[in-house]
Amino acid sequence: MTPKDNVAPSLLRKQTGAVAWLIFNRPQVRNAMSSAMEEALAEAIREIAADRSVKAVIFTGARGDKPAFMAGADMGALAKATDPDEAIAIEREAEEVIVAIESLRVPTVAAMAGACVGQGALLASACDVRIAAPSLRFGFPIARTVGNCLSLMNYARMVAMLGSAAAKEMFFSARLLGADELLATNAIRAVAADDEIESKALEVAESLTRLAPLTLWATRQAFLRLRNHGVPADADDDLLSACYSSQDMQEAISAFLAKREPQWQGC
Repeated sequence: MTPKDNVAPSLLRKQTGAVAWLIFNRPQVRNAMSSAMEEALAEAIREIAADRSVKAVIFTGARGDKPAFMAGADMGALAKATDPDEAIAIEREAEEVIVAIESLRVPTVAAMAGACVGQGALLASACDVRIAAPSLRFGFPIARTVGNCLSLMNYARMVAMLGSAAAKEMFFSARLLGADELLATNAIRAVAADDEIESKALEVAESLTRLAPLTLWATRQAFLRLRNHGVPADADDDLLSACYSSQDMQEAISAFLAKREPQWQGC
């Protein structure tokens, strides 16, 4: 695998034959999404969409002291979401990147190891195929950490990936799921050792490049249309505003930064 170009310090791009790799590259913070990474990712996806040599895309995270796909969004950005408009803007900006991934004409693979939390879990859910390492910890522990909520579309993504009961249990338990649990729901195709996950992801991606591209494109778009049919536009502004602008969320962020338990008040 040889570098094609370095899109930005926080995001690396490589290409192996017809397979493009986008690598989240902030290992010092377990590849948490920053605004710079989000902008670089959006640009890289636009470039890949216009590159007819690319037949499949793999998303993965750079390994630091511990493996990580993406440990959510940068907490600094969430700390600034103190009013409803800012909260909704954060969700809508993140949604643009996820929709761009779902709109690619080529199949996508998520190679997940370590933390795959929050925005990382959403990006993985936007991919067509997921490969996991035993170190994977996947989910949204927001009911015990941040105190916010997801958009309706993102809840729909989790239901489509896990099924309604398993998705609700994940949120209500506020715990992270392991690779074996995701394999049991068919949310991932295979489990591979941490040092073998990239080769397994490449094997899967290359197998996808040998299938009929229009069939794969039409199928993924059909599934998206079926999922999106039941999600009204802008039907979640009140939910996002209530959570993001709450005293609880500000308390949770302060507690997270101070490494203490938040004191929930329900307001």
